Amino acid sequence: MIDRSPAPVSIGAADPARSTTLSTAPAPVTVLPSALDTIHGTSVPGRPARPARATVGGGAGRPGRAGGWSTGLAERRHGRGRDQAEPGGPAGLVPCAISVRGPERPDVDIEPALLWQPSFPSAELVQHAADLIPHFTAGAVGEQGVLTEGPRWEIVVSPGVFRVRTRDYARAERTHERAVERHRKQIDVAATWEGDMPDALPTRGTITAWTRRSRARLVERLSDLDYTYLYGRFHICTGCRREYDEHLGHCPRCRSAERTTEDRRGRLPAMLTLTYPGDWLTVAPDAGTVMQHFQALCKRYARTWGEPLRGPWKKEFQGRGAPHFHLSTTPPMGTTTVPDPATGQPIRVDFKRWLSITWADVVGHPDPEQRRRHLLAGTGVDYAQGIKLTDPRRMAVYFAKYGTGGSKEYQHQVPREWLMTVLVCTDCGAGYDQDRDECPDCGCPDADVTEEGSVGRFWGYRGLHRELAIRQVTPEVGIAAGRVARRWYRAKCLTKTISVQRIEQSTGRVTYRRSTVRKELFKHGRGFICVNDGSEFASQLASYLRGMRPLSATSGHAIALVSSRKVCTQTQDRPCLDR
Repeated sequence: MIDRSPAPVSIGAADPARSTTLSTAPAPVTVLPSALDTIHGTSVPGRPARPARATVGGGAGRPGRAGGWSTGLAERRHGRGRDQAEPGGPAGLVPCAISVRGPERPDVDIEPALLWQPSFPSAELVQHAADLIPHFTAGAVGEQGVLTEGPRWEIVVSPGVFRVRTRDYARAERTHERAVERHRKQIDVAATWEGDMPDALPTRGTITAWTRRSRARLVERLSDLDYTYLYGRFHICTGCRREYDEHLGHCPRCRSAERTTEDRRGRLPAMLTLTYPGDWLTVAPDAGTVMQHFQALCKRYARTWGEPLRGPWKKEFQGRGAPHFHLSTTPPMGTTTVPDPATGQPIRVDFKRWLSITWADVVGHPDPEQRRRHLLAGTGVDYAQGIKLTDPRRMAVYFAKYGTGGSKEYQHQVPREWLMTVLVCTDCGAGYDQDRDECPDCGCPDADVTEEGSVGRFWGYRGLHRELAIRQVTPEVGIAAGRVARRWYRAKCLTKTISVQRIEQSTGRVTYRRSTVRKELFKHGRGFICVNDGSEFASQLASYLRGMRPLSATSGHAIALVSSRKVCTQTQDRPCLDR
């Protein structure tokens, strides 16, 4: 057998000073196998060797450096300085130093970057950050720990929201007493009523549309949630079924030590999508039926996987009018057994396949062809979108982004099949069908147009709880905190488009034009802002509030702030207060 591997020839020592001037005398050249002909320094049999392009002493090609590597590359690969060019360094020249695999370093442990890196603040971190704000306890309010009359200033910190508000506890207590008295009277009337008791009036109106208030409540509530129960490790009490933190030794509600542990740290988050078939009105005639389907899916999930389905959800509508759900959760990584839709035999499937089979069975379209299509394209599990939601603000903004006037606003338009238009007489108050020209009772032609029916709730959450750190502060601290939050939000230079009314003085004609104005929050010193990390924002604001100068006894101003003319700035992801 002929050995085709070339034998290396000795090379002259390189200049230790790394001089860029080439010597006029020809220097010996070493011919080594190329990067494609060697694997970890071993020649590949049966492949002819190719000469190197670069030479030290002359010849064709670009002049090479000693050792065949550039200065920076040699230092990065071997962790050495300028002594790398001394004799005894890496022998030979290579065609391209970048494409050649470096020597293996068994002492260096190279870990790949984590695919999912959440930054949700824990409940303990939120409480500790709120304690840094200058506040007083309830026992120090008023005389002998009794709350005084009038509104009190409060600062509320949550995982993704910083809030400044005023609350009148005395008024709230009187309202609660009236509600208890009203309920007692209703019970007395029901006990003495003869015959059928009339239905009580609903306490909440019907939901017929998506509004700006709905979007604001969605952002505020989803930012207040403690997502430790969705992405972390916690305990579940076996007695009252309440979740509590893993560092607690017993349940804070029933004081029981019996518990089960649920660990979701090793899972990847995903965005689940549940849609309806083409003929959706047959299986979803109203909003109540759609919610029954969603609740049935949650119950099947709990029976199959042994845990509740947790996460925020939102209901939207497609262009054809069919409803669909979005749910952010951490799907289980194992497999389970379900009946095969085609044969009825038990098969082993993963979560994605289980979701498709279960959702198609819950909806249960009577047409076999519609059911077959719904089984193939009725659900979606998007891990790429799930790993983008790394903090409370991103979670809330994703679910509310369609309501900001973008191209997805049509997904909040309720289908006409779910609502019914009714005319209400302005004289007697009787309702009648819109096909009539006048009231059938009194004959009045004037009527108000109303819509009956309800679309149900647009959004909600399952298995999660709010984490609020409420601290009572003085009016000076509350006003200062609201002022800083207002300037911080104004420094972001966010704008919105509004319609401005214009009236021609000569004709009285009313026209509207669109204008761009800057968004403002905390106009009256109270409100809330959604941030990436509420604990970090509160801790930075607390350092500013603690450095405020005390009020003068003779000053008539409400408060004196330190560096009140400076505007706060914000980085790309984290808030930063500039004092």
